[in-house]
Amino acid sequence: MKRTVLCLCLLLSLSLSGLAQMTGTGADSTRLSLQFSYERLSREFSLSGTREDVSRDVFTATAGYMLAPNFMIYGFLGTSDFPMSLTPGGQHLLFGGGLKYSLLGYVDIEEEDGSRINLKGSIDFDVRVSRLESSNTDFYEKFGLTQFQGSIDFGLKVFPFAGYMGFKFSRVSGEFLPALQLMIFPSRPTELDGRGLFSLLLGFNYQFAPRLSLVTEFSFFTESSWSFGLRWDIDRR
Repeated sequence: MKRTVLCLCLLLSLSLSGLAQMTGTGADSTRLSLQFSYERLSREFSLSGTREDVSRDVFTATAGYMLAPNFMIYGFLGTSDFPMSLTPGGQHLLFGGGLKYSLLGYVDIEEEDGSRINLKGSIDFDVRVSRLESSNTDFYEKFGLTQFQGSIDFGLKVFPFAGYMGFKFSRVSGEFLPALQLMIFPSRPTELDGRGLFSLLLGFNYQFAPRLSLVTEFSFFTESSWSFGLRWDIDRR
């Protein structure tokens, strides 16, 4: 019983102090999965010598597939807007993908009554690229953001619960030019530069049905975000 309480306390401490990646972590991965999620994030950008804290609402669908026991490839497609910031008045198309490598470990703990507790842990290395393109050409002749991101997370799964903690390095840059400005003052697009690089990650997954899991994610420091979603495990390993 003491071991059970210890495992649950360790899981809780992980889930309160670190982050799950967009496709989950190796300790809670499946051969083929589909995830739908909403994310609210903010990051500081520099534009023409000024700085602005830019917020985004993002809706995405992500498909992940295990190429091998340790390798996952995934892609995502969605939309994003910028309420009250930077580029109001239109939706933007978001797309991209990535590759994840996981080191997995398993531990079985036997209780005094003969029951067993299975612990599954992982260390995950994730690299992904995403692109945000304007879909409203009436307002923007040219607008786009490209993000390169690398991350490491540490995950633990006990029963239907999984907690994660980690960190990421991300670089965001792009171009911005309103169509009205182009008509009146022809010029080259203005460069956008996302400020900051390093962020901490925190996440929690709960499997409430044989193939369905609730996923929540947080990041903080140079990029602040929170998200929640639903993952469907099409083919469990």
